[in-house]
This record gives sequence, structure tokens and C-alpha cells, in this order.
Amino acid sequence: MKTEIKNIILAFEAASATRNIEKLKNILHPDYRVVANRFKGASHAVIIRKDQYLAMTQDETIGGTSYQTDIIYISITDHTAMVEVLLKSNNSSDMHKYLFLIQDAEDQWQVVGDLPLIIE
Repeated sequence: MKTEIKNIILAFEAASATRNIEKLKNILHPDYRVVANRFKGASHAVIIRKDQYLAMTQDETIGGTSYQTDIIYISITDHTAMVEVLLKSNNSSDMHKYLFLIQDAEDQWQVVGDLPLIIE
């Protein structure tokens, strides 16, 4: 199962880097949310739904950065997983993320939650 989860995380980061909307639609659960708490110096949390995330990706507001993806930790309980990821880039700020995944009825893993932290 860990290999499947690693593959989904790597596919998610690659699709984000290339702004591949069709791949992102399949990787992200319909209820996907980004919760960016105090992101880039803000004093509050911003919550982004899947449709907003895809629109921002298509508009090139987000995404487009290739990262070296280091998976630090994977915790799996039944059909749910939490993954701690470190993303490193030569062209942008590094990020530390907590990603939450669930399996659908066909046992396919999808990303349902994303908590990113910018490392300055």
C-alpha cells in the first residue's frame, strides 16, 4: 500500500508542476481541500476547494513549479493515510506538506486534504 500511496503523491506533484488538469481531476477526491494556515505571512487560514484549486492551476495562479519530493512519513489506517512530504525547489520556496488520502469504493487512493507550509 505504501508504494501505491507514494506513486499517487509523486503523480500529484508532477501533475501540479505541469498544470495537468485532467490528471489532477483523477488524483484529487471530489471533496479535496487545501487548508493554508497563515500561508506566506497571512494572519488567517485560507481554504481552497477542488474546483477553485483546478481553476487557479489552469489560470497559472498556482502550480508550475517542479520539486524534489521527499516523502518523510506515511501513516496508514484501513482506507485512510496521512503523508508528510518535503518539497524542495531551486526556483521557489521549499514546502512542507501534510497530505491526507482516502481510498474510494474501487480501492483507488485519492488526495482529499492538503496542508502546505512554506519554508522561507
